[in-house]
Amino acid sequence: MSTTQVETWAGADLSQIGPIYPMVGTEMMLFLAGLVFWIMFHILQGRIEKKEFEQDEALARTPERLQRVFEEEAKE
Repeated sequence: MSTTQVETWAGADLSQIGPIYPMVGTEMMLFLAGLVFWIMFHILQGRIEKKEFEQDEALARTPERLQRVFEEEAKE
């Protein structure tokens, strides 16, 4: 399978061949899209984890849970 018109790379002058990969010129757009995706992922993941932590913390502070913890500590 050949993706370029080059039959052999031996002695090929790459400055005369030009780009040998698809979508030349989109590197900066792809980089920026990846950077935005990466930052947004961390922001959204932080919000999700904060929400879950607050829910867990609220459950841990219920009167029943606190009473059980104090009873277990009193036994020790």
